[in-house]
Amino acid sequence: MKWSDLSGKVVLQCLRSPIDDCAVSRTLFVRGLALIYLIAVISWWVQMGNLVGSQGLVPAADYLQQVENYGVENDRSAFFLVPTIFLLSCSDFVMNGACLLAVVLALMVIAGFFQGQGLLALWIIYLSLVTTGNAFMSFQWDVLLLEAGLLATLVAPWKFQLSWRQPDSRVPRWPWYLVRWLLFRLMFFAGYVKLTSGDSSWWDGTAMLFHYETQPLPTWTAWWMQQMPDGFNRFTCWPMLVVEIIFPFFIFMGKRMRLIAALGMAGLMLLIMATGNYTYFNWLTIVLCFSLVADQFWPKPWLKWLGIDIEPKKTTQQKPMAAGEWAGAALRGFIGLWLFVASLAVVSGQLTGGGTFKSDPTPKWVLEIQDSIAPFRSVNGYGLFRVMTKDRPEIVFEGSRDGRRWEEYRLKYKPGKLEKRPSFVAPHQPRLDWQLWFAALEREYRQTSYQRSWMEPLMLGLLDGSPEVLDFFEYQPFPDKPPKYIRAQLYLYEFTTMKERRESGNWWKRKPQGLYFPEIKKRK
Repeated sequence: MKWSDLSGKVVLQCLRSPIDDCAVSRTLFVRGLALIYLIAVISWWVQMGNLVGSQGLVPAADYLQQVENYGVENDRSAFFLVPTIFLLSCSDFVMNGACLLAVVLALMVIAGFFQGQGLLALWIIYLSLVTTGNAFMSFQWDVLLLEAGLLATLVAPWKFQLSWRQPDSRVPRWPWYLVRWLLFRLMFFAGYVKLTSGDSSWWDGTAMLFHYETQPLPTWTAWWMQQMPDGFNRFTCWPMLVVEIIFPFFIFMGKRMRLIAALGMAGLMLLIMATGNYTYFNWLTIVLCFSLVADQFWPKPWLKWLGIDIEPKKTTQQKPMAAGEWAGAALRGFIGLWLFVASLAVVSGQLTGGGTFKSDPTPKWVLEIQDSIAPFRSVNGYGLFRVMTKDRPEIVFEGSRDGRRWEEYRLKYKPGKLEKRPSFVAPHQPRLDWQLWFAALEREYRQTSYQRSWMEPLMLGLLDGSPEVLDFFEYQPFPDKPPKYIRAQLYLYEFTTMKERRESGNWWKRKPQGLYFPEIKKRK
């Protein structure tokens, strides 16, 4: 056999060879990802106007105008700086229309229509929302959804309709491995960055003594976990690190080991959801875990309840590929290889940053590939909670009519009143509340472009009584007329003990830490 014939067969096998035991897993993965898109888009949509609308804190139209000006000055295309469909038009009508279209597309994919095409369109729309969301769309789960969403376009069937009841039994092998590779990177580096960060609390187990109280949006169950004995909370740190660092390697082993990895990772996500508000991140990770489960391991009662055939039909003979199928398979393989090579550069950089290598061993051409697709935010490095926050500073906004008597504004989701019970809000993410958590960790207002872009409009909006700004608050003390003065104070919040709560009825206690944002006065 000639080498050219052999290499051609190898390429054909890589592009077309299916995994026959993942039909149900692909069905649940594709539809599950569409459901995550639906949640993410709706969560953003309900606050988009207040954040980046024409009257929002950081209008997207103004931001894109700055990008276009920069592109003209530096002879660069604005699209390759900020890839978004909103470069064509960034009106409120267009942005709301894009969210509406994304909702329709997500429902269409869930129903089984045009799944590959629908996921590609969802990726384009969500990329456009992320790139114009500025600081409010800068979280790891936003780019994780984009990366998983792009891989899903390679996994999903590109047909008019795929039967929910009888899944396609031939799942493409190459992109399915890329989904597993993404899950490995996500979980492994979540543990790796903790142990290489220099934060001793991950090594001695004390990190969990602080976690429940200091997480961005605590829940009432987190208060109860904080009351548990220190020894118990120290112990829980180690199983978590085992799941994050050891279990990801099971992904590259047999079916049963992959099942153990999926159960461990999904179980960890469920435990995190039980005590915290981490938006759709935990659900997205669970959907990625579907890629590890062979069809034989799905409980038959679950499949029957979902209306999926327990024994989907399998094709016994593979038909020759038509020209269009060849082109599609080749394009899918090229994109997959491009993404995989770029991900190697990201992994190399993360390992180098963690101190494993003295210098970055990544070839220059690989770094160039990574740079070429970086604006599309679909090959990323991951690693949450690198350093554990040890206390909880909170920014409290205050207004006054005379400069002497000050009244507090109360945000909808963050701690404010001491007797306010922490609540569950996930999978919705109140983006301003999250940004205020990060800002408070700075202890004082820093006039960086990042903070200035949204903190100053927030303060001025309170001073002017802007409806878009007041909508972020569940209570504002000046309903009839805006105050003459606005300032922001910093407080250190702590959970009460069980005894303190019995005596006072409060979930929180706090100590003043001084001024965060200096007093500003309304102009006459």
